Amino acid sequence: MLTVREAAAVIRELREEKRWTQADLAQRARVSRSFIADLESGKPTVEASKLFDVFQAFGLEMALRDRETGEVRW
Repeated sequence: MLTVREAAAVIRELREEKRWTQADLAQRARVSRSFIADLESGKPTVEASKLFDVFQAFGLEMALRDRETGEVRW
């Protein structure tokens, strides 16, 4: 199960690989820079819809996988 802190680490790593600033990522995801800062710090109350916007800015899509069966749902 992905926690907010784990998502934060992935997002920071992806951003740094692309050499984007927090402001660059915020602009691409259409969120505020302060949201990116909160997200990267692992703030547990980040808004889920904005989190999905950030992943989409990286060209990623989210899928749900059943932990027991491995079945993936889009």
